[in-house]
Amino acid sequence: MAELSEWLQIMLAEIARKRDDLERAREEDSKRTSEKPSDAAAAARTSSTARNAASTTRVDGAAQR
Repeated sequence: MAELSEWLQIMLAEIARKRDDLERAREEDSKRTSEKPSDAAAAARTSSTARNAASTTRVDGAAQR
């Protein structure tokens, strides 16, 4: 087989990377949908609480300057 051009090699690698990303995203989505609803709700509350705490810290720090 003839040697592939550098551009074609890059494009093939990009296609493979996108395929892998899509496969991982589908697996993650499948895991999320198979979780118990109460587990997903608890995780969402924990994540929301962490974001709120981080936001408050940033605002407080800015007010002290």
